[in-house]
This record gives sequence, structure tokens and C-alpha cells, in this order.
Amino acid sequence: MRHAKLQTVLSLIYFFLCSVSIAKTDPVCLKHLGGGSGDDQCYQDLINDLILDNQRLFKSILTTIPNGNIHEKLLEEYMKSQDRGIQYCELQRNAGAKWKVEHDGSMFPALYAQCVYDIRKNQNQFLNDLAEMAYW
Repeated sequence: MRHAKLQTVLSLIYFFLCSVSIAKTDPVCLKHLGGGSGDDQCYQDLINDLILDNQRLFKSILTTIPNGNIHEKLLEEYMKSQDRGIQYCELQRNAGAKWKVEHDGSMFPALYAQCVYDIRKNQNQFLNDLAEMAYW
């Protein structure tokens, strides 16, 4: 019992210390989108920050789930489903290219990047909410 309480306290401290980590990219770049290549760079940098934060949250949440508990597998499946969801961002990009798929992916990169960013941002919100509940 005492060991479980100590583990919970240490996990809580770890979660809150990691929560104050500062992203590398300032999201203010989203306020300056204008259709140029800078849009894609803004999204890519923010996506990279979110991927790192999502992995941190995933690992932190995993520490709260007892070994062998079905929720461990469910959380892992959730993370994989988010990764698989990225493939559907091609729909948005290719719709803007009149459904052409033979291009090299450089057409409308910001549309694709925005879609990926939205998925990662939603994933981040979900994981933050989950972590908060797991550490109650």
C-alpha cells in the first residue's frame, strides 16, 4: 500500500514537471498564415513539438496503468490509430489538386500539414485530459 502511494506521488510529480516543458515553436505563427511556404514550416514545427509532447504524455499515462491491465493495450491502440489517421490528410491535399495523385506531395503542402496538425493537436488535448484524470 505504501509503495503504491509513493509510486503515485512520484508519477504525479513527474507529470507536472514534464507539463511545464516549453515547446520549441511559438504557436503565434498560426496568426500569420498567408498561403506561402512559411505556413507549411509553421505547421511542421508545431507538429514536431506535439509529437514529442504526445509521446511524453503517453509514457506518463502508461505509468498509471497497472501491468497487464486491458487499458494499457487500449491506450497503445489509440496512439496507433492516431498515427494511421494521418494518411487521410492526403484527401484534403489531393482534393485541392483536383484529385491528382501523381504529384510529389509538394502541391498544397500547408493543407496536408494543417490536417496533420489538427490531428496531433486533438490527440494532445485528449492525452492531456486523460493524464489529468489519471493523476486525480
